[in-house]
Amino acid sequence: MGFRDFRAALRRRRSDYLWLVIAIAFAVIAIRVALPFIVKDYVNGRLHALDAYDGSVADVDIALLRGAYRIDGIEVVKRGARQPTPFFDSNRVDFSIEWRSLFHGSLVAEAHFYQPKLNLVEGPSPKQSQLGTEEDWHDRLEELFPFHFNTIEIHDGTATFRTPGIAVGDALTARHVNGIITNITNVVETEKDAFAEFRLTGKVLGGAEAWAYGSAEPFSKRSTFDLNMAVENVDVPHVNPWLRQYLKADAKSGDFDLYLEVASANGRYQGFAKPMLENVQFLSSEDLPEKEKNPLKTLWNATLQLAAEIFENQPRQQVAARVPFSGTVAGAQTDILATIASVMRNAFVGAFARSIEDRISLDDVESDGSSNKSG
Repeated sequence: MGFRDFRAALRRRRSDYLWLVIAIAFAVIAIRVALPFIVKDYVNGRLHALDAYDGSVADVDIALLRGAYRIDGIEVVKRGARQPTPFFDSNRVDFSIEWRSLFHGSLVAEAHFYQPKLNLVEGPSPKQSQLGTEEDWHDRLEELFPFHFNTIEIHDGTATFRTPGIAVGDALTARHVNGIITNITNVVETEKDAFAEFRLTGKVLGGAEAWAYGSAEPFSKRSTFDLNMAVENVDVPHVNPWLRQYLKADAKSGDFDLYLEVASANGRYQGFAKPMLENVQFLSSEDLPEKEKNPLKTLWNATLQLAAEIFENQPRQQVAARVPFSGTVAGAQTDILATIASVMRNAFVGAFARSIEDRISLDDVESDGSSNKSG
């Protein structure tokens, strides 16, 4: 082969390489353009495949360089429930690789939910309820991304809960919910039991502060968790729709706090709730509209007001009770005698401190279960 023939062959080879590079570039561009539509169809397919629920997404955006994709306008509804609100919707959800976990040698994912809304409804029948208990949502979430999730974060969320007799507008609502669940896959300390940590804050009932923190074993079927929760500075009239439904009364004024500690392990749980009321005034007959005035209503409101005054801690005008409860995952038992004793003790001895006491932990539940077995 002469020199000229060699140069011609080289030019043809370079031309072939150039066309190959161009073809690969066009293929990559085509895949990149088509990928959001492919992922959107996949996500919608997984949502449509839910047993008791159905759902859809409006749009999907891909960020290949950071190993992520974003879902816009996701909505999940209960099949056949005919509820006025969806079970779940969110303006935006980001799924991505958790790069900081790569330093621990683990390839895991994180999810960020922006302005999510969760609507829980306890209906008169299971078909009319939407509590989400029919699905394993952790598994459904992991079907949407190829790696296990280690962190889930909530930004400015809303959650509502209502029961029969409570209108949609009167649902118990938590707004501006921000929270994080970390170490779901136990990346940091793999030699220890896999306990995820969680923290949540929000506003409820007209702006009252609410917060919760604790730990849980995310993959356990034994409901293993340790929870501390508080709701502080509730203006009692904001609870009137619920008081009207369950107590047949309306409050005119008053402040309400609630502290809760509960731990669960080995199929058992125990804890206590500490409700506290201050300066409670129920509506008198003069406060009631003419159409609601009747002897029984007047007598009942007067009875509630008298009970509040009898059990009130006079120096602080406070009514409080420490309500212990315990049981198994199949049932619960509230100690009524302990509740009455707690109210009486608070009324005549002293008010409870306004704080979580950290008296209940997983060790209490596990040790109690062990002693029961040995006995």
